[in-house]
Amino acid sequence: MDQRIFNQGLSVEATSLYLLLSALSDQGVHLTLDRVRPIWNAPEESLSTSFTELNGRGIAQQDETGTWHLNPAPQWRPA
Repeated sequence: MDQRIFNQGLSVEATSLYLLLSALSDQGVHLTLDRVRPIWNAPEESLSTSFTELNGRGIAQQDETGTWHLNPAPQWRPA
């Protein structure tokens, strides 16, 4: 987890999703919607919105298989 996530001006939900994805990634879990959905404790709509927010800022991106990947902080785009 990169501490700079807290200075990105993201929504609380997007920041929470980043933290969740980072923890799962550290455990070697493939970051797919099916893996994240059961442990997401907010409404389903906010999960989708949070993925969109992270993707829009270059913090996370989805590959052709549907797996999400976290990008290093130097690749993140400012708000």
